[in-house]
Amino acid sequence: MEIKLHANATTTPRIRRYLQQSDKSDRELATELGISVTTVRRWRNREQVSDNHTTPKLIHKAMRQEQVLLVNHLRDTTGAPLDELLLLVNEGLGIAVSRATLNRYLKPASAKTRNAPLQGTKALKAGIVPRQLALHHQPLSLHMDDGGEQHLLWAREPVSGWLYARLYAGVSPQLLTNWALALLDACPADIQSLETFGFEVALPGRDIAVKAHAAKHNAVQVAVPLGEIIPRVNVEPAGQLLIQMCDFYNRGKTQKKLGDCTPQAFLETLRRKD
Repeated sequence: MEIKLHANATTTPRIRRYLQQSDKSDRELATELGISVTTVRRWRNREQVSDNHTTPKLIHKAMRQEQVLLVNHLRDTTGAPLDELLLLVNEGLGIAVSRATLNRYLKPASAKTRNAPLQGTKALKAGIVPRQLALHHQPLSLHMDDGGEQHLLWAREPVSGWLYARLYAGVSPQLLTNWALALLDACPADIQSLETFGFEVALPGRDIAVKAHAAKHNAVQVAVPLGEIIPRVNVEPAGQLLIQMCDFYNRGKTQKKLGDCTPQAFLETLRRKD
């Protein structure tokens, strides 16, 4: 019969049974068999002679299903690698998970994410410069404690990954225009065109091309209070946290793909060179 032992095992099932049945002292057995006293005591305190399974019998989930969906969406939106994503989840959202736990819950990147355009220094070498912003609108149906119907407006500059997002209780053509103008003022790149998804904006006095895509998104349903999903919301309002998250991502940590710059510094440097 084939016996499978742990790779670091210093005893066999026969020796283990001998240890369990012997009347000799622990130290005498250790000297006799050339093993440690700890090993002798370990097997004398067990009934079986086979190795214990190293695989956990029960894996405790450290994240709610809503949190899993959130971090996967955050990864797909930002394109952040694991270590940067861990920083956003731990310090930004206040979800205390280990690197290994977070990695376990990440789903394989979508085809769209895997085939994303070049970023950072690779994009610059290929002649791709940051001149465009993609604007998105995502309706949210939150718990009544969090204000019920809300609207997430967010934008991303694809070369650097620079982000800008705001949360509103309602949207109107004027609000969308004001938001887009504030976005352009905040973005450190020389933006020449916008692509909007699901809405249109007018930019009076701005020589910027706008291309609207007729994309309609269903409202994301959140049945429990946000504080149960995002612990930081228990300390500060969701709208303010969203602003801090963007600022944290844009200015907080340097990224290798951006030449060891933050997204904000990467765009500011390029604009000064222009």
